[in-house]
Amino acid sequence: MKVTIENKKGLNKDLKVFIDKKTMNTYMDAKYEEIKGTVNLKGFRPGKVPRDVLKRQFGQAVFNEVLDKVLKDTSTKALTDNKIKPAGQPKLDLKTYGEDKDLEYVLSVTELPKIEVKSIENIKFDNYSVKIDPKETDKRINEIAKNQPNFKDAADNKAKEGDQVQFDYKATVDKKSFKGGEGKNTQLTLRQRFIFERF
Repeated sequence: MKVTIENKKGLNKDLKVFIDKKTMNTYMDAKYEEIKGTVNLKGFRPGKVPRDVLKRQFGQAVFNEVLDKVLKDTSTKALTDNKIKPAGQPKLDLKTYGEDKDLEYVLSVTELPKIEVKSIENIKFDNYSVKIDPKETDKRINEIAKNQPNFKDAADNKAKEGDQVQFDYKATVDKKSFKGGEGKNTQLTLRQRFIFERF
């Protein structure tokens, strides 16, 4: 197998791969020997079918299977030998192929960029010290507590500002109920007193 790499400088590379017909015929011979022991043809004993008969019956299928195997094996070897790690699926373009012929194809690949990882020991960091006034901390804690009050059941039934009340209601229009005008166990915190004036 002969591999030639084009456009070496960029991440996109084309690997031209050449396998001579002698090597291809070796693959073909091995495949025919493999199927000869499994094929049963009328008039021939198992394992005794002549090569020319097998070729007439299964020639195209055998070649396609061999071609697929050779392409997989040689493309993987070409990338490994040249230390190329593809970022995606390589594109394969057959140039010359056929039974009793040389095999030539181009493998187009985008290579993963080589990233140099440097040691962090020599990296300098700026340290900042932040001082917080205790009064600001207390103020923030009080704000959080105020926004998240804990309520307890009150003995007095009269509600005052800041209390949470729970009630059921049913609203009507012209003494008729409407959708969404009813609620149960509704909770409401009394924040301030409202004065309603009739105009």
